[in-house]
Amino acid sequence: MEEEEAGQPTRVRARHIKKRALKNKALSVSFDEKDLRDYVTGFHKRKKKRRKEAQQKLQEADRRKRILARKKRKTEREFAIFGGAPPDTGAGTDECGEDYEQDEDSEPIPSVSGTTMYDDGDVKVMVTTSEISREEERLSERPEVVASVSIGGAEKKKHNVPVSKKKSFKKVVKNRSRSKQPSKRDRKKGKKTNKKQ
Repeated sequence: MEEEEAGQPTRVRARHIKKRALKNKALSVSFDEKDLRDYVTGFHKRKKKRRKEAQQKLQEADRRKRILARKKRKTEREFAIFGGAPPDTGAGTDECGEDYEQDEDSEPIPSVSGTTMYDDGDVKVMVTTSEISREEERLSERPEVVASVSIGGAEKKKHNVPVSKKKSFKKVVKNRSRSKQPSKRDRKKGKKTNKKQ
């Protein structure tokens, strides 16, 4: 009693269950609709969850690929702008632009423009290529190559051929509508679907 008065809690022992009582325990079966519904709908839910996670992984992988492609394009652009020498990473954006202008004044880059003539007996083809400067590129989005074709030595027309780097889309052939496939239940029962003739 002295221990109880001191404020120490007394231990309550759990009741011992005999092994024979455990063996002779009656089997009870209970049906719970909620548990059944959770179990049955769980398949679909888990499948949806797996699909969603897989889509997120694919989106993340695509995002990484786009980022890498962007970095690669940026380095190639800088490589082309600075004439083969990689730009100084320590320079700021303003300084970088000034360096570019100074390089342009000090060392002129050789022009790629020119005229080439192809002669094949009857047909003469003259191709004129010209370099696009930064200002022209901003004004017109698509560069044009002027090609003149002359047959029999006389010039007929000059054709403006637009050059586009975009891929053309495949033409999709529309399929005729298909009849509805019978469900598994209908196939088991042997039902025939009504077909229009």
